[in-house]
Amino acid sequence: MKNNPQFLIVHHTGASETNPKEDTSHHTFEIVNAWHKKLWNFKSSLGHYIGYQYFIDKTGKVTQGRADTDEGAHTLGKNLSSIGICLAGNFDVTEPTKEQVEALKVILKAKMSQYGIPLKNVVPHRQFANKSCYGSKLSDEWVQNLLKVKPVPTPDPVPSNGAIVDEIKTHLQAVDTLLGKIK
Repeated sequence: MKNNPQFLIVHHTGASETNPKEDTSHHTFEIVNAWHKKLWNFKSSLGHYIGYQYFIDKTGKVTQGRADTDEGAHTLGKNLSSIGICLAGNFDVTEPTKEQVEALKVILKAKMSQYGIPLKNVVPHRQFANKSCYGSKLSDEWVQNLLKVKPVPTPDPVPSNGAIVDEIKTHLQAVDTLLGKIK
C-alpha cells in the first residue's frame, strides 16, 4: 500500500527497556536499522528495515530509511498517513543537539511544503501512542514552536538629511515664536 502523508510524526530513539535513563544519543542509523530488522523484518523500497522515513543522528546527519510513499513502521494506525522522523537520543533525560534541531527544521519545512501538511499536523509520537516519545523533556508544542517564525522587529527608519533639516527649521521657528513673545 502507498503512504499518503498527512502528518509529520517526530520520534526519539528513547531508552532501552532495561534502563529508562540510558542516553541513546550515540545511536546510529545502522543500530536502529538492525534493531528494527530483528523486531519485524519489514523492508522498505530503499532496502532498509528502519521504520522511519528519516533518521537524524546527533551530528545532524540525515539518512533516509524509507521512501516518503513507503508504508512506515513507526506509529500504529498512522503508518499509511504520515512521515516518521526519528532523532537519536533519549529526550526523557537529554535534549536534541542544535545540529539535530536545525536538520529537523529543514526536513519538516520541506515536507510540509511538499505535501501541504499544516503545522497542527506536525506532532510528537505520543499524540498517537501511550509513550513519552519524543521525550518528556520536550513539550507537546516543542516541534511546532521550532517552525513558528518569530517576527524580527523593524527598526525605525533613519530620517533623510532633508527631513532632519525640516525638523530643525520647525524647532527654530518655534524658538523664534517664543522669543518674539518674550520681547
